[in-house]
Amino acid sequence: MGYTRRKIRGINISFLMAGFILSGWALFCAWYSWPRGIRGGSAAGFGIFAVGALFFAAFPAIWARFPEKHPVNHEIARYGDLAQVSSLLDTEMNGPVEVVGPFRFTATLLVYDSGHEFQMIPYDQIVSAKIEQPNPDDPAEIVVRTRTRRQYAWYRTWMQGLFNAEEVLAKIRAAAHLDDANSSESPMSSAV
Repeated sequence: MGYTRRKIRGINISFLMAGFILSGWALFCAWYSWPRGIRGGSAAGFGIFAVGALFFAAFPAIWARFPEKHPVNHEIARYGDLAQVSSLLDTEMNGPVEVVGPFRFTATLLVYDSGHEFQMIPYDQIVSAKIEQPNPDDPAEIVVRTRTRRQYAWYRTWMQGLFNAEEVLAKIRAAAHLDDANSSESPMSSAV
C-alpha cells in the first residue's frame, strides 16, 4: 500500500474514531441520565453527542462516494492529474525522505503531514518562504507562498506539530532554491 492510500485511510479512520467516541458519549448520557443538573439534560446530551457522531461519520461515507472530495485527493489534484501526482508522491515517499517534525522533504516535494492534516507543495511552485511572528507572545509561523498565490501557514504547536521553525525554513528555502533566485523577500521578517 502506498503513502497516498495510507494517508487517506488514516484520515478516514480518525474521522470514524471521533464518531465512535462521540457515539459512546451519547450512549453514556442516555444510560446514566447525564448531565443531571439540567432538566432533560440526558436527552440534550444524547442529542448533541449523537449529532456530532453522525457529523464525523458522514465524512468518510461522502468521501467513499466522491473520492475527489477527500482532502488528500483534493490537495494532490491541485498539481496535475490525480493518478500521476499520487504515483509520484508514493514513489518519492518510498525513497529517501528527510523528516523534520510534521514536514517531509522528498526530492521534489514538500509534504506537511501532521497526522490529521495533509498538504503537499512541489518545490518548483514555491516563490517565497519566511517566518512571521506579529507579536512576541504569538507562536512563530512559517509562511509559504506558491506561484498560484496560495498561502500555507504552519505554527509550532502541539496540534500542528513541534518543529524548529528556523531549521524548517532553511530546508524549504534550500530545496526550493529561493536563495539562489535572489528572492526579494528576506528569509525572516522578525527575530524568533
